[in-house]
Amino acid sequence: MKKITLLITVLVSLCTIFFGASAFATTQKNMTGVLQAYWFPQWSDEGKPKPSIIMMRFFETDGKDNRTYFLYDAKGKSGVKDYFKVKEAENFIKSNFKNTPEEFFKFKEGHTEQHGMLAISDELVIAECDSKKNYAKFYSFKPDSESDFDIKKLELKSGCDPEPYAVMFTIKDGRENVYLKSKPDEKSDVVTDKPVSQPLVRIKTIDDKWVYVSLYDASQPNSQSATKGYVKMKDLDMVN
Repeated sequence: MKKITLLITVLVSLCTIFFGASAFATTQKNMTGVLQAYWFPQWSDEGKPKPSIIMMRFFETDGKDNRTYFLYDAKGKSGVKDYFKVKEAENFIKSNFKNTPEEFFKFKEGHTEQHGMLAISDELVIAECDSKKNYAKFYSFKPDSESDFDIKKLELKSGCDPEPYAVMFTIKDGRENVYLKSKPDEKSDVVTDKPVSQPLVRIKTIDDKWVYVSLYDASQPNSQSATKGYVKMKDLDMVN
């Protein structure tokens, strides 16, 4: 009985399935680097915001070319499905990522990273935004304790859209005298001398009423200026 139990345990370990992808892949490649999971904003055809989806990419750090791989869940005749089932992805992140911001799960926004070893299969190249992006099917991931990496530098080398999780706002039409606040409180001091008139970049959501933002600055790597503050969600329109 002990031998049978041991055999079953080994078989279960070998047949680990992640996001519906069997561990027995035809071709497998292992590499070390940083796995990033992020919420990708969605909009309807009418321009209305829809629930964000979870996507993942991997920044290779131990290879010759140190490529960025955009991971996909499945591939069909119409292309790749490069997003993952939310519940399964959240469980995976909670089990493997060590320092995920609270707002990542609470408000379904932003990004989180974990260093480790990734195994991929079925690589392909897809042309997007006048550049080529490397895609690969997720196989497995083993986190480690390494934390010495600069995610901003890795993102800037990833291609034409280094921050796909970024969300921008504009002030709603008809709303006047909207200022950035020093705290998420109507009675707090204003940060700017003039009402907001330019786009804003979301830094993080505070609650269902307030969001922490920065004035948009295209000259900066993360498009954020030094001017930051709090503004009410009801005064904003999300833009893509």
